[in-house]
Amino acid sequence: MATAATLPPAIDYRHLVQDGRLHGSLYTDPEIFAQEMEAIFHRGWSFVAHDSEVPNNGDFVVRKVGTQSLIVVRDSKGEIRIHYNRCSHRGAVLCQTSSGHRSRLTCPYHAWTFALDGRLIGVPDEEAYPAGFSKADAGLAPVARVDSYGGFIFVNLVPNGYSLRDHLGKATDLIDGLLGLSPVGRIQLNAGWMKHKMRSNWKIIVENQVDGYHAQMVHGSLLKANQTFATVRDRKPTSPTRVQDFGMGHTDIDHTSDYLKANDRLFRWTGGIDPARLPNYVKAMQDAYGEEDARRRLIGGPPHSMLFPNLSLAEMNIMVIEPVSPTASIQYTCPVFLEGADELNARTLRRCEGALGPAGFLIADDAEIGELTQMGVANLEPEWINLSRGMDTEEVLPNGVKRAGLMDETSQRGFWRHYREVMSASDHAMGRENG
Repeated sequence: MATAATLPPAIDYRHLVQDGRLHGSLYTDPEIFAQEMEAIFHRGWSFVAHDSEVPNNGDFVVRKVGTQSLIVVRDSKGEIRIHYNRCSHRGAVLCQTSSGHRSRLTCPYHAWTFALDGRLIGVPDEEAYPAGFSKADAGLAPVARVDSYGGFIFVNLVPNGYSLRDHLGKATDLIDGLLGLSPVGRIQLNAGWMKHKMRSNWKIIVENQVDGYHAQMVHGSLLKANQTFATVRDRKPTSPTRVQDFGMGHTDIDHTSDYLKANDRLFRWTGGIDPARLPNYVKAMQDAYGEEDARRRLIGGPPHSMLFPNLSLAEMNIMVIEPVSPTASIQYTCPVFLEGADELNARTLRRCEGALGPAGFLIADDAEIGELTQMGVANLEPEWINLSRGMDTEEVLPNGVKRAGLMDETSQRGFWRHYREVMSASDHAMGRENG
């Protein structure tokens, strides 16, 4: 094992991440990026898949967590297994497509064959191996820890000593809020994923997901061109919408107060669809939750949240951020289908395509501003990034959630505060003890 003497000097994250400002190297330094992959994505909990993506035995998806390629597969008994995408013989990748269906996993190199639960079940010319060779000892490597909440599956590759519930903390309320828009409390992510290469650091994308400050400037053309989009929400500095810090790096833009001021109008979060066009969905919600609670849910709508480090509950879309390098990321987007809401799901699909598809307004604007930001922070001066807007006006709720105005930077500070704690603690976890 490496000793402290052989490791590079520790990076002082408490200096780089200060209250209200950040050092520009956090977006550009390759060593910082490498340490993030280990400390945040490997040693922490990261979202990997939703159970609806592998509905049948034999269904699989391949996902990247940090630097690691993982196979998420439902085995022959219906249990979800997560294996490293690496043959235990000579190390070749087993699954080369992003999703599919298989009855077994066979290596393309030497045809070692594995059951879906990871057991090695077939070896060509097995008799040629030494007497001590045992298939029982040569199965696929499972990830260290797997857990789920509301169908969202998370992995922890290097055991960290705290549970998924510890990691999610108060953010379970955000997931519950999304699930609660289904009359049966379940969602489906089975429409397929759009994949966008972003020429920006992954943390720039995280910051932007819960930034209420930029819409008028960055999305100005969309606001002018699409009056429905422009009038659904109040985007003025006096808007009742609030940004929130849930702790543990989880953040949110809460539009509920904005929706409530519109005379209890239902479905503003869908773009203002007439409830009369969704009679079966409205009735199913009333039957499931009662008329008053169903009305509250249908007014308030879904969360607009970022769950540390890589999962965004982007209202009726799910976004996943995959870091590639200090200057590049991949953003995956899938529309949220609500079980028991077929009338709404078709509209959700079209809205996702229009806003976030290859020709969509929102994704193009955000990708461009992310790239411009990445280009800017590559310059050496000014050395610091300012994140101080609203620092003196934050409100702390009884449950500990911090709130501030729509255009304040409370959500960004919440992410970076947790980032600082995780990365500062990582020096000890990765063997940088004193002495």
